[in-house]
Amino acid sequence: MLLELPDSVTGSGPSMATLVEIARILESARGEPPLSLAEVARRMPAKRVRHSTVRACVDFLEGLGYVTAGSTGVQWTLVRDEKLWKNVRRGVPLATAR
Repeated sequence: MLLELPDSVTGSGPSMATLVEIARILESARGEPPLSLAEVARRMPAKRVRHSTVRACVDFLEGLGYVTAGSTGVQWTLVRDEKLWKNVRRGVPLATAR
């Protein structure tokens, strides 16, 4: 199936608003080093966010290919540059793409 809930999701999972909020935090932190899940929770307007909720959102975004999670944290990796993807579809090597 194209979309499935990650194993870290229990019950009905996080709300769409929470998922979008975490995605916005990670996308806005593109130039920074990877963020820990605790740092993502600290940057949310809601003062009490469960670690499992943040983990479930990150796992879902990782499954979609929007973020990459590792031992040092999570980082936004989705590239929206149309010029890049046009060259990738044409098979142009990245070193020569202009």
